[in-house]
Amino acid sequence: MAVSSTTWTRGRKKTGGRRAGTPNKVTAAHRAVLAELKVDRRDPLSFFLSVLRNPATPFEHAMAAAKEAVAYCHPKLSSIEARGGEKTHEQRLEELNKLLGDD
Repeated sequence: MAVSSTTWTRGRKKTGGRRAGTPNKVTAAHRAVLAELKVDRRDPLSFFLSVLRNPATPFEHAMAAAKEAVAYCHPKLSSIEARGGEKTHEQRLEELNKLLGDD
């Protein structure tokens, strides 16, 4: 493969683009909204709840906060596998009847 004169080489300084540490437009907008809302930053749940409780919160931000906060309030349900072993229900009933002495 041929190497052109514009190929990046070690030691070459970055040219053009945004300076390091400068936020993009979306990040700057999110930070500005959060600064206006005066949210509680102690833990994630109190953060999301303070966003939800603030009447000045835009609807999109409130919906996103609600989606994130629900994971802290209500656990996700997961499917579990029944571990019944090798025995059927009838076999277990027979064992119980034998233990009780009801032959």
